[in-house]
Amino acid sequence: MAEDPKDWDIATKLIRGGLARSQFMETAEALYLTQGFTYETAEGADRRFSGEDPGFVYSRFNNPTVKMFEDRLALLEGAEVCRAQSTGMASIHMALMGLVKAGDHVVAGRALFGSCRWIISEWLPRFGVETTFVDATDLKAWEAAMRPNTKAVLIETPSNPVLEITDIRAVADLAHAVGAKVIVDNVFATPIFQQP
Repeated sequence: MAEDPKDWDIATKLIRGGLARSQFMETAEALYLTQGFTYETAEGADRRFSGEDPGFVYSRFNNPTVKMFEDRLALLEGAEVCRAQSTGMASIHMALMGLVKAGDHVVAGRALFGSCRWIISEWLPRFGVETTFVDATDLKAWEAAMRPNTKAVLIETPSNPVLEITDIRAVADLAHAVGAKVIVDNVFATPIFQQP
């Protein structure tokens, strides 16, 4: 097995990526079902909660099981970091709301999973964010939709439910030309078959 996890085969990344053994040296990752964590001192707890010291404070924020999953997924995606959410819609919501504010513009493919479409067409406008939907297979439509205030582009490929394929690289180039970030919902292909 290669020394650097980035050089491992995909099967090894799936099984061993992000593994953090406890002091008990289990062969597979342990499942941590705890809600809270202990601290040596009250001052230590203050430093941990403030983010001054690394570590876990409460499972709602993170715990060793979720951290191993995030590290494994980051390794599979070739990403520096990963942030797990409880649902796909929480992930889409977090990604979009972290990038846009009132007056910004989002471009997305027309064929989207219903809840993704709701977030973009119903939720974002409540915060003053405008969206343009395009035929996800038409690069000219993507290009025409870009504006100076376009801050995010949402690509779902293959799309759900019609399985349209979007040229990720070409759309990313168009988005980056106006300074927009690109979000790819990779639910069908997964990082095993597609690494946006």
